[in-house]
Amino acid sequence: MKKIFLTIALALFSFSTLNAGGFSVGVKGSYIEIEASGTEADKDGTADTSTRTKSVENDAFIAAIYAEYSMDDASWGAEGNGITIGLEHIPGSADVSDKFSRTDTELSITGDVDTASNTVVRTASAEVDNFNNLYLELPLYNSIFLRTGYTEMDVTTLETGDGGNSSTYGNTTVDGLNLGIGFKGISGNMTWKLAYEQTDFDTLSLNSSQSDKGNKITADLDTTEVNFSLGYRF
Repeated sequence: MKKIFLTIALALFSFSTLNAGGFSVGVKGSYIEIEASGTEADKDGTADTSTRTKSVENDAFIAAIYAEYSMDDASWGAEGNGITIGLEHIPGSADVSDKFSRTDTELSITGDVDTASNTVVRTASAEVDNFNNLYLELPLYNSIFLRTGYTEMDVTTLETGDGGNSSTYGNTTVDGLNLGIGFKGISGNMTWKLAYEQTDFDTLSLNSSQSDKGNKITADLDTTEVNFSLGYRF
């Protein structure tokens, strides 16, 4: 998906050198709904056949900055609604789920004279940052435009445990497909957009740091948002 989108973007950038247009920079505010679900299980299913699942939702207001290039207005589009290629970045980081915890009971080593048990509380949550979206906007009719984009962000896992057998999952980067529809316009050098967007991220899969007997997690993250953008066109 990334290669296809980049090919289209580069082709349109090359085409734009033959057509008048303008660059814009701006800010974007969004009301976003985040839906996340995850599953933890034993790696090979032999040590522990149980499966732990968790699904959460979270709403938030977020801000982004963007830079984009817009070609001249299409014949079927209103003023300011031309083919647009841009890059969007969300600064900072955000939690994507409530902290999840469970209590495990660890027993002493087999063959010990005394059988002792130890209660271990393990907690887990996730944080995302370095969110970037390379997008393409196409005029549909009048002031209405369609949007598609390639999205990428870093996921940091924040698990803890107070037992000696606790392990970690590490961090990774996930990709996603961004789709949307909205309205845009221009007044002098000022541009504006009102849009509805959805982003579907690829399934995340991580193995724990205990390579011989650890667990694995899979997770899915989707977002839905309504946003307003305000920019300046040079």
